[in-house]
Amino acid sequence: MFLIDIPILAYHRIVPGSSSKNLGEFGLPASNFERHMRYLHEHGYVCLSLADLSRDLDNGRSRRRRTVALTFDDGHKEFFTLAYPILHDYGFTSTVFLVTNWTREQSDLEHEGNSHYLTWEQIDVLHKGGISFGSHTCTHSWLPGLSREQVWRELTASKECLGARLGQEIQWLAYPFGASTSEIQKMAEDAGYKAAYGIARGKSGRFNMWRRICRRDDSLVTFALKLNPWYHYPGHLREDTQMGWFLHKVKHRIGF
Repeated sequence: MFLIDIPILAYHRIVPGSSSKNLGEFGLPASNFERHMRYLHEHGYVCLSLADLSRDLDNGRSRRRRTVALTFDDGHKEFFTLAYPILHDYGFTSTVFLVTNWTREQSDLEHEGNSHYLTWEQIDVLHKGGISFGSHTCTHSWLPGLSREQVWRELTASKECLGARLGQEIQWLAYPFGASTSEIQKMAEDAGYKAAYGIARGKSGRFNMWRRICRRDDSLVTFALKLNPWYHYPGHLREDTQMGWFLHKVKHRIGF
């Protein structure tokens, strides 16, 4: 099975109302998110967990028709108040990637955009409700800019923290900003993760699983295109093949 066949959607912050102009490209209005989920439901999509996808890879299973996986980065509090009720209504599941240093017993930590993050109490409720969790590191740092020792701590300390709080092995990692290197990917494997998730950058593989980012300004047509199995193929050609690397070098040398 091609690693890029099944659409893995990456969301960030779901916000109230129908406008999110002051929250950057990743602040998606709840009304838009509900339309996305309704589209999936009306078109017969089955929502797989990351564990389901991992089993498919292990078993060499071919792409299931009309399947999708949903992920959320950062652990914004609105996942609990806005996204989860919508997911529950449609019978869908998801994985939330948490930044452990942003998670507190009570929601008293503010970050950019005055966003609060999930509390451990909310995480426990979500976990019991079938939501999975993975690591988004400790501090959400740009990993390629850190020393090897710092990267190792980001990967392992967050994994240990989440595992201790949730009482289970943490198998999934999402790289902050989707940024990794082949060395960091090998470190993620050595740290005991079963798979790691980025975006369409670098060579795809089990420890750089490409995801399709859902943005504020995506129309429903754009959303539908991101579900197409061919959506990542241009990136796959560019990043994953010798021809792609050759074309990249040619474009670089002639100044494109």
